[in-house]
Amino acid sequence: MKLQLRHEGVVLKSFELDKPVTTVGRMPDNDIQLDDEAVSGHHASLTLVDNEYLDDHHDVYIEDLNSTNGTKVNGRDVQKELLKNGDIVQVGKHQFTFDTGQAPDMAQTAIYLPDS
Repeated sequence: MKLQLRHEGVVLKSFELDKPVTTVGRMPDNDIQLDDEAVSGHHASLTLVDNEYLDDHHDVYIEDLNSTNGTKVNGRDVQKELLKNGDIVQVGKHQFTFDTGQAPDMAQTAIYLPDS
């Protein structure tokens, strides 16, 4: 899984999400450092969580860390959001595409979860 920094449809850089928590912000101690005055020092975090239904699969949550200008997913301001393949994440003027590595033409599998 990765975040792809894009500009006008072109991938400029790709960031692997291979740590339990990946941080995004302007300060140099972030995993993804963005040189942008609209980005807070510690702007957002991406957290890998074991998927409760599929072994060896993770869900990724993005969480805004009380940033000044907020974090957007698909144009909506979010506090904490589960990311899906193809979601557009905006931090400051930077736009990222969330990529699970799943082929775009791959059929999705529905999982039926009975009521407990």
